[in-house]
Formats: sequence, C-alpha cells, structure tokens
Amino acid sequence: MNREDRTMNMGAMQDMMKDMMKNMGGMPDMCAKMMQQMAGAFSGSSNTAPFATPEIGGLFEEWSRTVEEEILAFIKEKGKTSLPDIAAKLKLSEESALFFIVRLARERKVTFGEIRVEPQGV
Repeated sequence: MNREDRTMNMGAMQDMMKDMMKNMGGMPDMCAKMMQQMAGAFSGSSNTAPFATPEIGGLFEEWSRTVEEEILAFIKEKGKTSLPDIAAKLKLSEESALFFIVRLARERKVTFGEIRVEPQGV
C-alpha cells in the first residue's frame, strides 16, 4: 500500500471517528461511552477492531500512536495544557483530541488535574 492510499484511509478513519463522537451524548456520557469502546474495540490488538479490516485497524493504530506521541510532546513542552490547546495544535476537533487524551489516561501516560462543569451556552 502506498503513502497516498494510507493517507486516504486515514482521512476516512478520521471522518468515521468524528461521526462517532458527534453521536455521543453529554460529557459524562461521552467519557463513559469512550471508555467502554476503548475497552472493547481498542484494548486488544488492532486486528480485533469491530469496525475495520485488519489492515485498516493496523493503520488506525499506527496513526493513533503518532497522534499520541505528538500530544505527549506538546504537553511536555508546555508543562500543562488544555483540551482546546491540544486540539488547536494538532488541528483536530476537541472531540477527537479528547478521544486520544482518554486513551493516554487509560495507559497512565497523562493525568487530569481538574474536572469541572462548563457553563452552558458559552
């Protein structure tokens, strides 16, 4: 598979992840659903991802690790940061950035310092 094919597959995978994130409920529900999905779809090998062929699952995992490395490097550079800053730096939606941050937290590579309720309508 050439680089152009992988880029096209990554774009399709990113679109699918965005759609999945849009379909989730409020923040507590979103976190709970993501944890359930990661426990099922992403905790094993990429070959067991229910939404993909083994090839696409492997490409997704490869791309995911690259994104996670970029997030970790950014956090190390800043000392501490926020979800909007990470999303902006990586040119991802906040929902997509949150997906990767939760994965990193499950692996105990990052921790959350503060969890609060955001004001509605802001």
